[in-house]
Amino acid sequence: MKISEVSGQTGLSASNIRFYEKKGLLSPARNQESKYRDYTPEDVTCLKTILLYRKTGLSIDAIYSLFSEHADPVDAMRRQENELLNQMEMLSGALELCRRLQKEENMQNIDVDFYLNYVKTEEHSGKKFAGAEELLEDFSDFTGISQFRGDPYLGRLFANPWAARILSLILLVCLIAFPAWDILTGLLTGDPIHVGSITLWVFIIASLLGGFLFFKKKK
Repeated sequence: MKISEVSGQTGLSASNIRFYEKKGLLSPARNQESKYRDYTPEDVTCLKTILLYRKTGLSIDAIYSLFSEHADPVDAMRRQENELLNQMEMLSGALELCRRLQKEENMQNIDVDFYLNYVKTEEHSGKKFAGAEELLEDFSDFTGISQFRGDPYLGRLFANPWAARILSLILLVCLIAFPAWDILTGLLTGDPIHVGSITLWVFIIASLLGGFLFFKKKK
């Protein structure tokens, strides 16, 4: 079955189907003669299952865990229900904050500290607002470490997006710390500093700064 036929049966675009393949959720066979993907009825069912799970708001990583680790779907739905309830609470807080800000006569000169203190007070009382963790997530994407989710051997390790982010952060600390330690030791002891350490350290800092500015501009 060709991808156009699968697209017609599932309502998913060809690019969406290829995206799910890239994420390791689908592995269609290749036609030995044409080398094109040859989708089976089981592949179609798999795509429809993915679509159904996505309609609940379940993440790609969570679906990957269900498929690769044969996790309990009922338990996954229960966790997703709790996640959606948390999101509803966050949306409620964010919605109230939006309504408060709309009442300002001049949004360009609002008392930002006043509103941040309001948010902080409300959060202490149990109300939830939208989070701000883009930088850590961006670095995970910037290093490309999250792409290992599709690897048959490393997939389990990276199925959880937080695992990829934490490992990315560890990688960041190591990359900065090792050459920085060599430079600092050389300065304190008077020993010659390796040119490679200086070059690597400057390159890492410049790359991180460039990546941060890129993602910031992209958003």
